Amino acid sequence: MQVFHGTEQLPRFANPVVAVGAFDGVHLGHVRILRFLCEQAEKVNGTSVVMTFSPHPRTVLRPESSFFTINTMEDNLKQIEKQGVDVVLIQPFTLDFSKMSYQQFIDEVILGKLQAHTLVMGPNHAFGHQREGDHDSIKHYCREHELQVVDIPEEMWHSAGVHSAVIREHIRQKDWETVDAMLGYHYVDH
Repeated sequence: MQVFHGTEQLPRFANPVVAVGAFDGVHLGHVRILRFLCEQAEKVNGTSVVMTFSPHPRTVLRPESSFFTINTMEDNLKQIEKQGVDVVLIQPFTLDFSKMSYQQFIDEVILGKLQAHTLVMGPNHAFGHQREGDHDSIKHYCREHELQVVDIPEEMWHSAGVHSAVIREHIRQKDWETVDAMLGYHYVDH
């Protein structure tokens, strides 16, 4: 797996199929996305690309909060690599970067720098300034710009969606059995 920091020195990738997100914890919901990403890339003889952020956007946007990451970036990269992903792009997350609209992000990064063939998204996906680009608006904008979008259904665990926020709450409660079940591996506190 190739890892790139920032978009300045990116090579051209064959038919990039892209998933964007924090991917903190790389839990069962993320694993579903990553496996689907790799399958889609294989279908178009493409490159599976994960775009993630460092530091985690929440630590930049709400530094006063009690937010914590589930894993280190190094641990997240190991989990992503286990799923067979070809490329990870780690985008530095700054206040300036956070002000980019979802349209600008799609135009400049997804289409411009990555030259994406397909964007893979879960049902709760949102990005852009203040998460203004929700699933439907992103999908509509991508269609207008001839970027394919592939939806992935939400991963469920005991009738609830698997989300990093839920896992964080179980970590706070020291409910290690649930944490491990939702991650799909043994959680190691850092």
